[in-house]
Amino acid sequence: MLDDATTLLAALRMGWQTPQHSENWRHPVAILTDLLSTARLITDTTPQAELVKSFLEMPRRAALSMLAGAWQESESFNELRQIPGLVCEGEWTNSPLITRHSLLNLLATIPHNQWWSLPAFIRAVKENNPDFQRPAGDYDSWFIRRAGSETYLRGFEHWDEVDGALIRYLVTGPLFWLGMTDLASAEDGGLATAFRIKSNVEGQMSDFRPSTFNEKGKLTVTSDGKINVPRLVPRA
Repeated sequence: MLDDATTLLAALRMGWQTPQHSENWRHPVAILTDLLSTARLITDTTPQAELVKSFLEMPRRAALSMLAGAWQESESFNELRQIPGLVCEGEWTNSPLITRHSLLNLLATIPHNQWWSLPAFIRAVKENNPDFQRPAGDYDSWFIRRAGSETYLRGFEHWDEVDGALIRYLVTGPLFWLGMTDLASAEDGGLATAFRIKSNVEGQMSDFRPSTFNEKGKLTVTSDGKINVPRLVPRA
């Protein structure tokens, strides 16, 4: 995510039009934009020069931790409205910050660096804390439907399709992108079936491997004019 965020900042600074869907982006551009806004690195789509300069000069670990901290405390970054395949309609509101903290607190009870079944964790939340994002257990006032369907997912019978999907998205989306979880699946390219927490999620900091973030890559130019930029070339 850090590399895509840096690329997006460069594109915005140069006034380029950024495609919302492209094989060159590992993360959705709309979500990257939300994250950069949450971290106050951009206002609307305008980079904030001094803050961006400081961000680019940070070591990778510090920069990723800064993004993680901004995400964790954001009231505007709304994971529920980002879930692929779901459409949220109407004037109702949810509380993403409260919901995020509730789920992070549940995840904080899991021993770190041990693999856990993601479906089993979702089932445990459903059995013990089903209303983690629903004030007073209200399952009727939110108008959420599947893309391509006109049927709203209202009522507790749709918990797995909405609330369970949110848990899966949080673990396999933001937490994974920000370096806090590892994922495993039964087959290459399949849905994640297990996860492990790499760090104390509640404490924001991740136990990154130092070698992973050793920024000693070098930009090279070949004789035919091709420019090679390794992933770990310094960002500043």
